[in-house]
Amino acid sequence: MLAAMGLELVFSLLLLWTQGTQGSTLDPAGQHVCKGSSPSELQCCPGWRQKDQECTIPICEGPDACRKEEVCVKPGLCRCKPGFFGAQCSSRCPGQYWGHDCRETCPCHPRGQCEPATGDCQCQPNYWGRLCEFPCTCGPHGQCNPKTGLCHCDPGWWSPTCRRPCQCNPAARCDQATGTCVCPPGWWGRRCSFSCNCHTSPCMQDSGRCVCLPGWWGPECSRKCQCVRGQCSVTSGHCSCPPGFHGIRCELPCNPGHYGAQCKESCGHCELNATCSPVTGNCESCKPGWNGTQCKQPCPAGTFGERCTGQCPRCRLGEPCQAETGHCQRCDPGWLGHRCENPCPLGTFGKGCSSTCPACAQGTCDAVTGECVCSAGYWGTSCNSSCPAGFHGNNCSMPCQCPEGLCHPVSGTCQLGRHGKNALIVGILVPLLLLLMGIVCCAYCCSGTRLDPKDRDGPYGPRRVTRSQPSWRLLPSP
Repeated sequence: MLAAMGLELVFSLLLLWTQGTQGSTLDPAGQHVCKGSSPSELQCCPGWRQKDQECTIPICEGPDACRKEEVCVKPGLCRCKPGFFGAQCSSRCPGQYWGHDCRETCPCHPRGQCEPATGDCQCQPNYWGRLCEFPCTCGPHGQCNPKTGLCHCDPGWWSPTCRRPCQCNPAARCDQATGTCVCPPGWWGRRCSFSCNCHTSPCMQDSGRCVCLPGWWGPECSRKCQCVRGQCSVTSGHCSCPPGFHGIRCELPCNPGHYGAQCKESCGHCELNATCSPVTGNCESCKPGWNGTQCKQPCPAGTFGERCTGQCPRCRLGEPCQAETGHCQRCDPGWLGHRCENPCPLGTFGKGCSSTCPACAQGTCDAVTGECVCSAGYWGTSCNSSCPAGFHGNNCSMPCQCPEGLCHPVSGTCQLGRHGKNALIVGILVPLLLLLMGIVCCAYCCSGTRLDPKDRDGPYGPRRVTRSQPSWRLLPSP
């Protein structure tokens, strides 16, 4: 009883799960799909179970359950399995029927039979087509394809209808379309009637000439090759060596520095104490100045050194440097050194620094042209003249930025001219003279206000004033 309750519970859960999935996946236009309690809810119509987005599985359960030999074709309707009929569903359908309970008529009968479940036609040997409606034309020595009608001839026959006998040796076969004999190994001739005389090798069907197998040579392929490596000529027996080997029997590897077929190629500029591959000629690494897998390509213009990674210096007129060392063949005027990296020594100039500089009193000569480059404050071809008034700097090329136009010839600091000097003297002396005059006036005034006791008033009235003559003394000149 508990088991029955458990099965009922499982069935109920499966039914609820099926219903839960119906509303979310069913197609409204699908077969046997009905509306649920609401217009938006979809479910399988009664008696049907969902498959994909439709309800195409009929339900036969309870008293309507089908027997083992039956299948459910509609809700509550059971029939025999396809290809069987009868009360016990044990009798096979006659050739002209198919399907459940053999209720479907076979359209290809009597030239064929229908497959019990699908109704596909299986034609008899002499018919072809979808409904076996076409007779075969292959004759008694061929079978036709049931779908295309093309004939497949029996051995010894050919032509589109397999009605022409082959004219070949019985051990051979003929081409079904042309009737040409196709000889088996060891035979030749138009009808494959001649035996090959080629030791163990085959021969050409039209001429009987031997086609030697690898390792054999000679007119009858009866002589064994003596090559250690490679292949021998089928006519002369000479060995054709693979790349990397040489010798009569290809037994010798290439000597160092050579590679390729018969070791005829020379290695490129591989790194010192290294050689190239005797097969391909490739180097592990190249000497400075060379590039490429075989080290046969010089460095591109403007580069040098290992793997051509160095950049050439500035050589004469942009000429390329030596690819191995990076040295220049010639330098521009004013430069020296293997890579033209050193300027000319003092006192020299020009190409190869071979010219002597002229005398430059206050400066140095240009290493390229030899002309004097004057120090600040000087100019002239020999730099022996000071800058003219109003100019300063290198070669006296910069005008002074001063009100009176006068400046220091080296630094450009403004300097006073004749009028400026006079103004300076006046600016200094005038205040000094004013100060001195003020001192003199003060001294004079003080001396005039001091009265002699004789000149003071007495108790009986003012006294007679007498003024003495002033006494002058010379002041020292400034």
